[in-house]
Amino acid sequence: MIAGLPMYDRPELFEAHNELWQLIHEQIVGSPKILSRNISPWDLWTSPKLFLAQTCSSPYRKTLHKTTIYVGTADYDLPNCPPGYYNSVIISRPGYELLELKNCAFGYNEKISHSGWTAPMTHFRNLNIAPKSLVETGSHRASVKLVASGKIEFAAIDAQSWRFIKKYDDFAKSVEVVDHTKATPGLPFITSQASLRKNLFDSIRKAIEVLSEKYRSLLFLNNFITIDEKKYF
Repeated sequence: MIAGLPMYDRPELFEAHNELWQLIHEQIVGSPKILSRNISPWDLWTSPKLFLAQTCSSPYRKTLHKTTIYVGTADYDLPNCPPGYYNSVIISRPGYELLELKNCAFGYNEKISHSGWTAPMTHFRNLNIAPKSLVETGSHRASVKLVASGKIEFAAIDAQSWRFIKKYDDFAKSVEVVDHTKATPGLPFITSQASLRKNLFDSIRKAIEVLSEKYRSLLFLNNFITIDEKKYF
């Protein structure tokens, strides 16, 4: 069995995620001892040996809901979002306004991303604007870096990812938030083991409750909740 938390994992958070996982592992017999970090997200999410993973809402909505079981959703207490929800921040360099998008380049991490692609594209359509050009960057962090360097003018970043980028990457000081997308259900935790759904939910919630304040603060972890699965579609 394998488990991974790839969506918000970065070296500065390895220790906190490892401690969270140990608290989950100790509650479930047969669970993996460590998180897998040497596997691609897609290989993790689609593995028949998937014990637990956090995934993006777009791939869950499009394909993964057919092959995995929804366990629950972390609540990161994000501003202007209901519990368990998140949104995207639209960023640019100081001096730009969103209406200038029609004459500028927009960067997105990948088209399967909800926060980097689906949410901002929907937001732009509602505002009746569209970017002049599109640039695929490969990651939220790369999107911010390209905006900061002046190679592109706008990008959309998962609000939770933005918290970490602001905190740990100096180049983020060169950009600012110009808008936000509508809040939608946060990144779901999934498993391939239907019989473990309740046990996993209870164990994750308990692990968050007993996780040290130091690590909870680092991860911005507030709670673990259930969101009506229909809201993901």
